[in-house]
Amino acid sequence: MREQRFGFPTLPDPLAADASCILTQPALASEGPLHVQLASALRQAIATKEWRQGDAIPSESELMARYGLSRGTVRRAIRTLVEEGLLVSRKGSGTFVTEGGLARPSVLRPLSFATLLHERGVAYVTDVLAKEVVEAPRSVAGELGIAPSAPALFMRRVRSSAGSPLLCQESWSNLCACPGLEASDFSRESLFDAVERCSGRKILRSSVRYLSCPVDEEHAGYLGCDDGEPILVLEQNIQLEDGTPIEWSLTWLGPGQSVAGISFQDDGAVLLGGMPPADASDGRALRRRLELGALDVRRGVARIAHRYPDTPFHIGGALSMAELVAVLLGDVMRTGRDGTPWERRDRLVVSKAHCSVALYPAMLAAGLISQDDLDRGLFGPDAVLFKHPHRDPSRGIETSGGSLGMGLGYAAGLALAIRRRGLDSRVFCVVGDGECDEGSIWESAGFAAFRRLDNLTVVVDANGMQLDGSTSDILDNGPIQRKFASFGFEVCEVDGHDVMALRAALRARSTRPRVVVARTVKGKGLSFAEMRVEWHDCALDDELYVRAMEELDAREREICDE
Repeated sequence: MREQRFGFPTLPDPLAADASCILTQPALASEGPLHVQLASALRQAIATKEWRQGDAIPSESELMARYGLSRGTVRRAIRTLVEEGLLVSRKGSGTFVTEGGLARPSVLRPLSFATLLHERGVAYVTDVLAKEVVEAPRSVAGELGIAPSAPALFMRRVRSSAGSPLLCQESWSNLCACPGLEASDFSRESLFDAVERCSGRKILRSSVRYLSCPVDEEHAGYLGCDDGEPILVLEQNIQLEDGTPIEWSLTWLGPGQSVAGISFQDDGAVLLGGMPPADASDGRALRRRLELGALDVRRGVARIAHRYPDTPFHIGGALSMAELVAVLLGDVMRTGRDGTPWERRDRLVVSKAHCSVALYPAMLAAGLISQDDLDRGLFGPDAVLFKHPHRDPSRGIETSGGSLGMGLGYAAGLALAIRRRGLDSRVFCVVGDGECDEGSIWESAGFAAFRRLDNLTVVVDANGMQLDGSTSDILDNGPIQRKFASFGFEVCEVDGHDVMALRAALRARSTRPRVVVARTVKGKGLSFAEMRVEWHDCALDDELYVRAMEELDAREREICDE
């Protein structure tokens, strides 16, 4: 077991706070091969958050000079951490800290140990060992989204049952968002309950990171165990319903303690605490509805293209995103036509706007546009919809499109504006993997991560092709999910034609911007167009239209028979 220690400040230290923004030099151990020693030192810097997610680590030359090591030794150490998922190397840019670890599915409620113990019928007492209002160190301020030196509440609590310690919790809480919290009696009231009472808002979500490590001497004393015993530590970041960070905590579980739950994936949600699963037939009905929705998008694409047989349309890319828009507008998003107040609706920005012939059928099904809007056509003085969309917020078209790389910047600005207005709306932005050749995509990604726009989800339609051929041949972006991770995004990769996997991925929330890399097939659904580069921009004649509708009708029968 690798030893992990944490950069979670338990004592206020202004000098340490001021220095926390500087990448320090971790020390080498005195035993073992040099590459193992260096890997351990780099790993420790990441675990203690001396090097934070998105930071560039020193270059190979700098590490060689600092430690007096050869380039081969340094490269071997870095490669070890890349393989562990703690670092990502970007050719020509450097090596960056990623989040690392295995992703835990999102759950329907934040993790409250008081609630879990109560639901299990465990009688427990809480001893508050420390409770103090102090100026937030820089690292704490960054996690809580407050100014350095703003007031924060530090607490250390031990929960015990029958005289035996179960866990030790250390937490920093945001007093700017929760005035009066420090006056609460935490031996009688849980922190979650006190936060909701003092803030007047509900706790909405949390992100949890699980780490195994040998317990240090201090925490062994709190937990009544031996120094060095293996334990599980949970790091949790908690937010209120308006997205305000409210707590950053570590929970040290005593030896033999665990967190257990039951997960059900039929409808894309993950439930904890033994909640009963939805009826299997409900999951099948939902899948069928969403798959038929995607099929209707493909029919709509074919009909629009056939209406203008002499005009080329971006059919391949439109077909690859059929499931994306069908699931977003048909299930995940609050469209404003579903009873949600219009101002509180979720927003969809299709940055790969040349493929908007797939957007319009999904908008029609969602009630955002009418059949008359479509019947007016995409050209001429009577048109209200266009081959490349014109901004029309009254119809849910958030921005004009056509120039690649522009949508993500607009979506990021929209997400920031929504957050500043105190709305809980989400922003979804669909980009193409070929579009990610544009530098403006990465400028926008950097901005979104820096602003921690947790209400922004980017969906990459990764169909592997663009105008002139394969994306790997035109400008190989490498593993695009790692590029987004290096910018500070939470990353999820799914089959872009599996509607239930998409639904689960798109419904999930995070405490930072999120990207869903949807692996798709260009031209999906029409045998003559699949993975054919010429269908990036092509006209649909009468013969191919008839063939397309026959294939889609056959697919409908398959879906209904499943």
